Amino acid sequence: MAAPVTPPPPTWTAEDTEEVDCCLCGVRGRLVHDLAPFGVVRCPSCGLVFVSPRLRPEALQRLYDDVGYFEGGVYGGAVDGGSADGGAQETGRFDPAMVLQRTWTAGRLALLDRVRGRAAGGRLLEVGAGYGLFLDAARRAGWTTSGVELSRTGAQHAVDALDLDVFCGQLADAPLTPGFDVVCAWDTVEHVPDPLDFWRTARSLMAEDGVVLFSTPYVSSLPARLLGTRWWTLKPAEHIWHFTPRTHAMVLARAGFALTQVVRSPLAPSNAGRLDSLVGVARPIPV
Repeated sequence: MAAPVTPPPPTWTAEDTEEVDCCLCGVRGRLVHDLAPFGVVRCPSCGLVFVSPRLRPEALQRLYDDVGYFEGGVYGGAVDGGSADGGAQETGRFDPAMVLQRTWTAGRLALLDRVRGRAAGGRLLEVGAGYGLFLDAARRAGWTTSGVELSRTGAQHAVDALDLDVFCGQLADAPLTPGFDVVCAWDTVEHVPDPLDFWRTARSLMAEDGVVLFSTPYVSSLPARLLGTRWWTLKPAEHIWHFTPRTHAMVLARAGFALTQVVRSPLAPSNAGRLDSLVGVARPIPV
């Protein structure tokens, strides 16, 4: 059987975009990179880097609903829509992307055990659940899991193939009961419309002794600084916020969290092979 052909990426125009302000300061950013029809800008007040103009919500939804969005990327084309009996199918078990996925999943679950200081168990929410692979592993490790995923393709796979509880949409719209012990957001916060609103919503859903774990690219990494517009993680259509450890701490603090740990080493299993990404741990600030 012939290999599936991945459709070309969409071509965006200025009509697909909108101007936005810094989520912390409410001011327009100063241009860093002109990637028409997008602009990468930096807030003159707090230094947060973001994309403006950026895709309008309806254009962004079309991007995430494209069946090719996950294929050839984080899953390396190794997961299809599920087998005939409803199970997940890894069509490339030894695909390098899937090896990394399994390494990150194991490393992040181990990190969670360390920062929690007790055995797995309790309620875990993953925002940006993708196909549900991390959520499925967390469930097998003993967590009671829920997920949120914007991509209809990803959410459908998580529900139909893995029998996971995953809501398709934005976190603020998800019908969730507060009291989560853990909230995870792997490579998610750089995609959300407003990171401050995102973390405030997460804070409202968490137990007071809960913990947040997340990962993002970071714009102060060596590859980002050396490569400029050639940085492979710039992706202005989808990565609309670019953080540093400092700006992560600022946004989290405004939302009621303290950033307590940052993992940047590409040798750490939770961040394996990632030269331009970090893993963060945060805890709610007592009210």
